[in-house]
Amino acid sequence: MTKKSELSKLMREPLPSIGYQKRLSYRTNNAEVVELYKLINQACFNNKLNMPEIEVTARCRKYWGMCFGSFEIVKYRKTYCKIRLMDKWFCKQWLITTLAHEMVHQYQWDIDGDKREKEGKNRIMSHGPSFYAHREKLAKHGISLKMGHGQKRWLKHQTFAKC
Repeated sequence: MTKKSELSKLMREPLPSIGYQKRLSYRTNNAEVVELYKLINQACFNNKLNMPEIEVTARCRKYWGMCFGSFEIVKYRKTYCKIRLMDKWFCKQWLITTLAHEMVHQYQWDIDGDKREKEGKNRIMSHGPSFYAHREKLAKHGISLKMGHGQKRWLKHQTFAKC
């Protein structure tokens, strides 16, 4: 099975019951996130992204995930990004969607940022046109690219097309 079809298959898996999801019963760890990162990178970004530092923590209560871009992060990694994700999720699909969102920010910082610097501009990490330029290639795998995904809308609709 190719990485592209593997990612699409994960996104098409049946969702757990809403009661299960409301308890944030799906748990992840660094090893799983690294494997999902590699899968998304190959399927959606043609392996252009270099592995950032990934942190899975219980301490991010105000957000599901965040991508930090900085020149201060160790440069031997060939990326200036760090991705931090929550360790508790509604389901695996929600985790994949959030990770893909943060990977788009990494693409903006690492890939688009190099191009911007050559033009004399600053690197950016935003929810503007360069962010939404990735919407179609993620949608091919059932991943919805939004500025943010709200819990109430997710549980109400139970579909990435509507949330």
